[in-house]
Amino acid sequence: MELREYETVFIIAPNLSEEETQAVMDRYREIVENNEGKEVELEVMGKRKLAYEIQKFNEGFYAILRYKTEGGKGTVAELERRMRNDERVIRFLTVRLDKELKKARKLEEKWKKKRAKLEAKAQQEGGEE
Repeated sequence: MELREYETVFIIAPNLSEEETQAVMDRYREIVENNEGKEVELEVMGKRKLAYEIQKFNEGFYAILRYKTEGGKGTVAELERRMRNDERVIRFLTVRLDKELKKARKLEEKWKKKRAKLEAKAQQEGGEE
């Protein structure tokens, strides 16, 4: 089975201490690792102002969790279930990255073929003159 790449962005409530915030991030990293997640990477973006108020908060602590997993459904479902039930996480979003990369690669291949045809046609027309 192939590895699928995911990215989960989550916002932690700003009223937590640094230690509590770090504990929340470490907990979710461990959940992914324990559910067969590979190449787990945690990017901390820090405290930022929210675009709109969420649960009476005007700012939140942003973190991005990037990981790869086989199949993916179980790992993502478990991670999202835990986040949904954790009152310290005020918002989260998971995106499958490899699907978009696959589309981009297909589009690039299509354009390469089209360019090659146009170049071949131009050479052919140039050789006839």
